[in-house]
Amino acid sequence: MRFFGLKAIGFAAFGTLLLMTGCGSDGNPSSGTGNNSGGGQDTPISLLDTLTVPSAANLPACDANREGRAFFVQNENVPRLCVKGSWRSTADTTDFSITCSDGFLHAVDKIANQPNLDVDTVRFNGLQRDSILGIVQNGPFVFGTSVILNEANEMNFYRADGIGHSASNCVQTNDGHYTLENVSINSNYVKISATGFYRNMVSGGTSASPVTLSALTKVASSSGNADTAPIRIRNSVNVNILTQLEIPRIEQLAMNHIDFAEAKAQAEREIFAAFGIDTVQFYSQPYFTDGRTDKPVAEDLDMFGNSEYSAALFAISAMIQGERSENDMMNLANNLAEDIKGDGVWNDPNWKIKIADWIVGLDTLWKYNDIRNKVSAWGVAAIPNFERYMRAFIPIAYGFESCTDANAGKLTYVNQGQSALFANDYEHADHSTVRFICDVNSKEWRIAQPIEKDTAGFGPGTYDKEIREGRVSHDTYYIFDSGAWRVATPQEADGFTDIAEIYANLKPNEKAVFIIRHSERTDDTGPNGHLTSNGKTYARNLGTRLAAVAKEDFYYGYSGYTRTQETCEEIAIGKGQTGYTLEILPYMDGAWYVKDDDKASRYTDSDGGGWVVYSKYAFTGAYEDAFYDLKTRSEELLKNNILANLSTMKRVNFMCTHDYLVVPLLAYTTNGHANVRYYEKWRWVNYLSGVAMIISADGSVRYVPVKGLESGTM
Repeated sequence: MRFFGLKAIGFAAFGTLLLMTGCGSDGNPSSGTGNNSGGGQDTPISLLDTLTVPSAANLPACDANREGRAFFVQNENVPRLCVKGSWRSTADTTDFSITCSDGFLHAVDKIANQPNLDVDTVRFNGLQRDSILGIVQNGPFVFGTSVILNEANEMNFYRADGIGHSASNCVQTNDGHYTLENVSINSNYVKISATGFYRNMVSGGTSASPVTLSALTKVASSSGNADTAPIRIRNSVNVNILTQLEIPRIEQLAMNHIDFAEAKAQAEREIFAAFGIDTVQFYSQPYFTDGRTDKPVAEDLDMFGNSEYSAALFAISAMIQGERSENDMMNLANNLAEDIKGDGVWNDPNWKIKIADWIVGLDTLWKYNDIRNKVSAWGVAAIPNFERYMRAFIPIAYGFESCTDANAGKLTYVNQGQSALFANDYEHADHSTVRFICDVNSKEWRIAQPIEKDTAGFGPGTYDKEIREGRVSHDTYYIFDSGAWRVATPQEADGFTDIAEIYANLKPNEKAVFIIRHSERTDDTGPNGHLTSNGKTYARNLGTRLAAVAKEDFYYGYSGYTRTQETCEEIAIGKGQTGYTLEILPYMDGAWYVKDDDKASRYTDSDGGGWVVYSKYAFTGAYEDAFYDLKTRSEELLKNNILANLSTMKRVNFMCTHDYLVVPLLAYTTNGHANVRYYEKWRWVNYLSGVAMIISADGSVRYVPVKGLESGTM
């Protein structure tokens, strides 16, 4: 036997030559079906894609450099081979034969008078002319795939020992179908191995290198009479990832003297269970369309069908493939098979978690449809509902409890440290914000939506328009509105409107009083403590922003402390205002709400500090022996001091005060909605933030929380 034009080149060298010539040598574009393998976007285009042309008119010249090579013609769905200067169809093999090696199809010299049968098997007349056909899938294997059948020795635990009879052929289509003709064997058992390139369902392209998948099956049953042929019980054998995974376990069970059919059934149940598939429910569903009611085995399954079996095979194949290269994918498959071999259990949590993390990525980014679209482009008959089996694997890998009526609606997180989704606890989001919920309707674990995970356990709000930060996404805020939680708008979430925006929208006949906390201070909290350099810059920048919309002078008042005086001064400087009024206002003192200073100080020392005590007083009415009644004292400030003296001020007025006054005032003017509940959620009023009093021409007043920096809280 010799290769046309390649007398000195072996199979491996021929493959290397093809890789070296590739698309550039032929000048042909790829097939356009997506060419990245599972190795990722930087994986080179598969050579098999460069050997595919749309029609015979697109074939390159059949010259000496291409003698013996095959190109797949898409519109004919068969390859053509370069033989003696012309492209020949596989239907015309009068003077050449077709062989395959390392996933490539070749034309070779036809050997005259080659015997059709082994003389050893002449007595098995019932088998001599039988054929075995099937499909090789991990996605479909493509043209050039070699399929080899070897007898498996029952006495050697169903291993193919290489001394029995064999049969071989080459896949000549791109859908993985093969036929082995005139199969003659002495054994009832065979191992069929397929080596070739395949279409990767995750990437959409053809694999960058060939792989080998095998199936071990029983094709005949001895009749008991050595002079008659065995009874053929199977002439269709599909080869897939499931048939590959089960072989080591079948061999192990055979060593324990378990019957082949029982060993095979047990191995398949265990593999399905490793991926979280309930075979009790699974096997209750029909598979065959010819009226048969028996359970299918792995070599019956076609991953492109409408059945649950097809969906499970598709899902397992996709999970093992993932974003892996062919070598990494087969390493995972072989490691899994060896792991299950001993006790029927997949004991390696690391691989499970890696696969589950990848599935969650698909789920989170809605990438399942990407897989569907890529596979649809191949023109397959059906794509099953594989998604449900991939989702079902997630709780298996992460160790979640079963999702049932008893825990429907429950939320949880991944506490497996090997996972990219690991969380220290439910609310800890440093590593991952992904959380899972037991779906009330499907009774399956799924990724929780943001509002589900963030409001879990909130229950009804304690009051209408209550604001709470998300339990997981701490930068997202939710508001209790009309009996339900919803995402708060940015203004609702922060609760503060920019001072310059409020001023710009004042009506000509309206007046405004901005009661704000001083800017950033030094560590000196006494009456003579100053602003930091940053604090002066912040206040001056606020004045500059106001100057862009302000055409009038402002009035300024402060508490008598140095830092509040400097705040007002810097705002005026930034605004470009000179000769302004700046008065000390005793009612702007930070102790305005304190009734008993000694008691307030004791509470501050014992209950976690002033921010806790003042916010708890403001929002809950606590410490009533140390503080005035919130409503009475706030109205005294607003009506008896500010409004009563408004005629001595200007249309727009700034009053610079302290956080201990601003927080209770915010609680009063917003009916407890302001998000400065430090005692509850550790939020405190920011520098240059406070309350704006907007006085209409008719004397009515409305209050708006305002901010001079990017955020109203800290």
